Amino acid sequence: MIPRKQILLFLIAGLFACQTSLQDRIPAAYREAVLQALEKSENNRAELEKFLQSRPDEQIEAAAFLIAYMPERDLKSLSAKFLSEQTDFAFKARKETAWGKDIPDSLFLNYVLPYANIHERRDNWRKNFYEKFLPLVKDVKSPGEAVVILNNKIWDIVGVRYSTKRPKADQSPYESMEAGLASCTGLSILLTDACRAVGIPARFVGVPLWYDNSGNHSWVEIWDNGWHFIGAGEQGPLDETWFKERAAHANNSDWKYRIYAVSYKKTGISFPDLFDPNVDYLWAVNVTGRYAQNSGSRQNVELRIMVFDEQRKKRIPAKVKLLDGDKVIEEGFSRGEQNDMNDVLTFDVLPDHSYMIVVDYKGKEFKREVRTGKDAILEAEISVSEQ
Repeated sequence: MIPRKQILLFLIAGLFACQTSLQDRIPAAYREAVLQALEKSENNRAELEKFLQSRPDEQIEAAAFLIAYMPERDLKSLSAKFLSEQTDFAFKARKETAWGKDIPDSLFLNYVLPYANIHERRDNWRKNFYEKFLPLVKDVKSPGEAVVILNNKIWDIVGVRYSTKRPKADQSPYESMEAGLASCTGLSILLTDACRAVGIPARFVGVPLWYDNSGNHSWVEIWDNGWHFIGAGEQGPLDETWFKERAAHANNSDWKYRIYAVSYKKTGISFPDLFDPNVDYLWAVNVTGRYAQNSGSRQNVELRIMVFDEQRKKRIPAKVKLLDGDKVIEEGFSRGEQNDMNDVLTFDVLPDHSYMIVVDYKGKEFKREVRTGKDAILEAEISVSEQ
């Protein structure tokens, strides 16, 4: 019979051997950070170690990356099953898309592998989104083409549209799908995750405040031989959005007017979380300069036109003409409730000049004369009715 003391020594030695073996598997570049993360995980340490131990050799660096830069809230709560499924399907998408083999490892780790964007609820969306969305883009050759297709098609599939009546701004993908409504933040989170589910490097981008103090906004950047931007839920090509001109005026004079792209990996720059000021685990890249370089020539005055239904007091889409005297100089369509609040029909016009706005709504014309001053922005609201 083996003495109890000797059995205990065998158990301790075995445990030490397992721990040593796990440490040896972790790439040296991540080893110290992973060990520190495990110390912070408290009662969830066994789950994280189980996740690390279960990874095949091709995934061990990815697993170490996730643990090394994981927020403390997730270290204490995420299960091995959750992390394993997220990792397995990230690698699966990489292998099954035409562009997967061309994605650098650094981009794959930081912008495909992560399971969340900001501080949203941690939904296990990847397998579901992979199965839903990969068939839409399986024959596409580039991530740029793929994201335009996704942005045109997924919203009907998941049943989500933009609305200021969403339950909250910072919704997780499944929270947005349950509500059927989302803010620009919720839409951007969902589109970023949809991109990652099919192996497209994608990241959440935001500006705390537009240069003219008219509000904040969120959108998505994807990698296709460089970073490109797209508005979640907006049809159209890459790098062509309603907010392009506003983003071009972003500047580094104040943190509020800068544009930030979220990074899972620590960068030394904090991402400003507008919805939860207590969050201190979000990291970012300052991308302000790249947007400012796209500005083009700035006109003297931005005339922003909003059309409202007089009865319902809601924004409505309607044809709008801008006249200088008797000459039509601009035409466009006002935005409805389904568009972002900051998405406003805008014409570039001269300062100190009079114009006539003509709205064609259900066969009737509604007019309003406006005069610009020296201010860079003039907002004009027009109410219309069916009677």
